[in-house]
Amino acid sequence: MLTVLFFNLTGIAMNTPENVKKIALNAIENAREKIIEVGRYIWKNPEPGYREVKTSGYIVKELRKLGLQVTENLAITGFRADIDTGRPGPTVAILGELDSLIIPTHPECDPATGAVHSCGHNIGGPGLIGTAIALLAVKDYLCGKIALIGTPAEEGIEMSYRKSLIEAGKIQAIAGKSQMILEGVFDDVDVAFMNHLSSKYGYLDHNGAINKKLIFRGKSCHAAAPQNGKNALNAATLAMSAIGLLRESLSYHNKIRIHGVITHGGEAVNVIPDEVVMDYMLRMPTLDDMIKLNNRFDNIVMHAAKAAECEVTIESLNGYMPLYDDKELGSLVKEVVEYLDPGAYFDENSTFLASSTDMGDIATVIPAVHGYIPGMSGTSHGVDYAIADEYKSYVVNAQVEALVAIELLYGDGKKAEAIARHKADLISIQEYAETVKNVNRVLKSEDL
Repeated sequence: MLTVLFFNLTGIAMNTPENVKKIALNAIENAREKIIEVGRYIWKNPEPGYREVKTSGYIVKELRKLGLQVTENLAITGFRADIDTGRPGPTVAILGELDSLIIPTHPECDPATGAVHSCGHNIGGPGLIGTAIALLAVKDYLCGKIALIGTPAEEGIEMSYRKSLIEAGKIQAIAGKSQMILEGVFDDVDVAFMNHLSSKYGYLDHNGAINKKLIFRGKSCHAAAPQNGKNALNAATLAMSAIGLLRESLSYHNKIRIHGVITHGGEAVNVIPDEVVMDYMLRMPTLDDMIKLNNRFDNIVMHAAKAAECEVTIESLNGYMPLYDDKELGSLVKEVVEYLDPGAYFDENSTFLASSTDMGDIATVIPAVHGYIPGMSGTSHGVDYAIADEYKSYVVNAQVEALVAIELLYGDGKKAEAIARHKADLISIQEYAETVKNVNRVLKSEDL
């Protein structure tokens, strides 16, 4: 590896933070075509969660070309490659998401699967490649370790498929970062950071979420003689009414959300349905809210089924923990953005979003920031979503991630150490695992 040194007039090396950043940025700029090529490849080969075989394989191959050792098959399709500086210090993780959405009406979706990157996760791969190129060029001036982690399955889709993976013992969590935490991938990580594509720079906190499947069971009969049956649809209707009334008592926080759909409502209009299936999602701003609302929701549904003389099974799975970004790390990210793009607007957590991300699971146990980088156009998760600015989406994204790592680990890594101390304010990975275990449960009418 060619190491570039800056000298003053006396010939003494001046590898100041400024010069180290310049070396890193030059390395990224020299590789800009490769970085953009990675982003284009992933855009054209979208794969939904826990199915990102081509995506993961392509990025892993590129990382190995850089001389990195990569551990694969983490959370099925995830991976981790470490850049070890050889000097003691904290471990900083840079994350890159892998999965796509499924929107069959999007003009650039995969015609066979309907998959498309309408949330911009295709910037994760080029971000990791560009960051690796930059940090390998300057690792002699850093301490500790940089973990480049490809994370699958952020989008909460294809729940039946993910449940089948859980039942087969392949995963324990429906979200990729949660699964990686449970597998021990983040056990040694002190600080974590990632960028998500957006229309602006910044970071914002998010709700947590719990996924529910409700299976109401009654007794079928001819609809002309309903007294001979027990109508599972009546039980579901009572439950929906009760859930609607529950919302009034939740008005203390305007970010709580409860939304659901009937996925199976019966077979024929002249038959009293004996099974009705519903999917629900509960979104809440704090872990305490999650636990309390989860219990209240289940209690209401169980009693609604009983009132309709039916039975119900409630299957609950932890979706995402609430995301609370680390403010000190967020301020450092802002400094990096302002260094790269003077005068650019940086949204420093101005709004709490009702949506959810599994970066919340990371931030529950590790000081972390889920950053935003501009470069998209259209509607997030929409049919008009597009990459509007490839340079910002792919290259500037890598610049931000690389410089954040440099700021944290330059010299003796004091900035990373200071932020890592915030772990004391978070729950441990063991406590996190217990919380997920308690949320992931199956309740039946006989448990009432």
